[in-house]
Amino acid sequence: MDFILEWWKQFLALGFLIVGAGALAWLRSTFVTKKSHEESINGLKTRLSAVENTVADMPSADDIHELDKRLIEVGGKIDSLSPQLGNLQRVTDLLMENELREKRSGHN
Repeated sequence: MDFILEWWKQFLALGFLIVGAGALAWLRSTFVTKKSHEESINGLKTRLSAVENTVADMPSADDIHELDKRLIEVGGKIDSLSPQLGNLQRVTDLLMENELREKRSGHN
């Protein structure tokens, strides 16, 4: 008993040292280091900057609306040309038929 009464402060200090070392080991394994955290933040900033640049280069809603209006306009022009293209197809077919008849009959 005298031994414990004589060395109790050292045992208490050793116990605190062991508990403190265990707590530090647990904290180190659980939480990220400041350097690693800063590196990941810098990586995220780089990625965010790349995304912002990509989004800035994309067309706006007004650009898409303008493109939509122009496509409708082009579609209307193509629809107005369709009858003329049909007539042109008929004329081309008649010319081809005439050319084939002349070749069959021997007229060059």
